[in-house]
Amino acid sequence: MRRGQIFTFFTVLLLLSCLSISTVSAHRLHITHRISEIEIEAYFGGGSPCRDANVTVYDNEGNLYLEGVTDDEGKFSFPPKMGMKEYKVVVDAVHMPGHKAETVINISQEAAGASAGGMGTEMPLYTRTIAGFGYLIGLTGAALAYMGWMQKKKYEPKK
Repeated sequence: MRRGQIFTFFTVLLLLSCLSISTVSAHRLHITHRISEIEIEAYFGGGSPCRDANVTVYDNEGNLYLEGVTDDEGKFSFPPKMGMKEYKVVVDAVHMPGHKAETVINISQEAAGASAGGMGTEMPLYTRTIAGFGYLIGLTGAALAYMGWMQKKKYEPKK
């Protein structure tokens, strides 16, 4: 009876974790970029491009450098200003309220091969799902090992 309750608990926990993983990424907006002509790409958590989003670019002093709109592929590019090493890019998906993201593009870090602090280092959904299953299997194994140890201890003769 107890094993059935533990199995049911972990099954419900697994289902809830799968549901929460898929809904958490629904309102994310990601931005990637390139340096030659600084190109950014805005896309939603599911990978679909963020079309016709307002893009605002600020220089490292916080002054407005330029404004524009993403194309059908969610891309926007702009020429870097000579001597400017850092830009703040804000993307606002006006057709989908609540979807807004910003990133800082540091050209000197990009040239050195470092990430500029965008959302590009986040694990994909399928990887997080597999990791969640691994955690649940590990917890289940630990619980079953503990239950087996308790059963063995229960039937050992007392000294």
